[in-house]
Amino acid sequence: MRKLVYAGLALVLAIKINAEPLPVLRSFPAGTQFALITKINYPQVTLQEIPSNWGTNLLGLMWLSSKKVEMSPASVIRDQENNTHVQAYLDTLKNEPVAVQFDFQGRIWVVWQLTKPEIQRMIKNKQNIW
Repeated sequence: MRKLVYAGLALVLAIKINAEPLPVLRSFPAGTQFALITKINYPQVTLQEIPSNWGTNLLGLMWLSSKKVEMSPASVIRDQENNTHVQAYLDTLKNEPVAVQFDFQGRIWVVWQLTKPEIQRMIKNKQNIW
C-alpha cells in the first residue's frame, strides 16, 4: 500500500516539475492604450491599433486607427519582464504590441512591451480597439 502511495506521489511531483508555469499577467492602469509602434522618429512615435486577426491586418492599411504622439522626456520603457530600458530600446519595439500610458499633456509616459498571453487577453477583451 505504501509503495502505491509513494508511486502516486512521485507521479504527481514529476508532472508538476515538467509542467510549464502559468504566465503572470501584469495589470495596467486605467486609461492605458494598447497599440503597435509603427514609426519611430524620436521623440515622435506613430501608434496604430493592434489587428485582431489576419483579415484586419490585411485591411488595416485603410481601416485601423493610427496617431502620432510624442514621448515625454521622462518616459519609461519596460520590456516583457518589466525591466526598465533607455530610449534606444524603443527601436526594438517597432511593429511590436505595446501598452502605452499617457501623461497629463498627452505625451507617452510609460511603454510596456506585451507578452503573448497579454496580447491574447487584450484582443479577447477587445482592448485593442480605440
